[in-house]
Amino acid sequence: MVSEALRFVVSLHLCARLIATALMCLLVVGCEDPERVLKVNVGDVVPPLPVQDLRDKAVVLKPSPGKLLMINVWATWCGPCRHEMPSLQRFANRLGKDRLELVGLSVDTDAHVVREYLIENEISFPSFQDRDMSEVIGVLGVRVFPSTFFVQSDGVLVKVIEGWRDWEAPEIQESIRELLPNQAPLAELTGHSP
Repeated sequence: MVSEALRFVVSLHLCARLIATALMCLLVVGCEDPERVLKVNVGDVVPPLPVQDLRDKAVVLKPSPGKLLMINVWATWCGPCRHEMPSLQRFANRLGKDRLELVGLSVDTDAHVVREYLIENEISFPSFQDRDMSEVIGVLGVRVFPSTFFVQSDGVLVKVIEGWRDWEAPEIQESIRELLPNQAPLAELTGHSP
């Protein structure tokens, strides 16, 4: 009787571990669709993107004159997205808003969940929503969450980064510095002298 109960407990434990492993795999795989094709490529003009702010007001995302628009497409349910947000915020704080306009574009359906996440994690750069993914999938063709699009003030896409990054890594900062209008000094990005 005891050995049967022990076998039952062990099998429950193994099943629980198997289910937990399967869920973890789904979370990782659930952030990308490698069969989807990007609909905008470097050199293409990105059209203005009609989205909503976090209060459900219609907004159009488009580059501002003299600034590089950096659109980070993310979701609260995406582990890699949540992982990169703090370094993205520190990067935005360090660089400032003179030549770069960083915005988040969430594909979550619940604005309250997005607002709560941003507040809890002290993410202060502007964030918007594309609840039905009509712009994210239909216009951009995003296939990996997170994905970050860099758009010049004339609307031309100059860089796409798929997947999470450490935005404080020197090689990432250097690659973005090269895209900025009026070339920002390296010291401004890194806080160090060249």
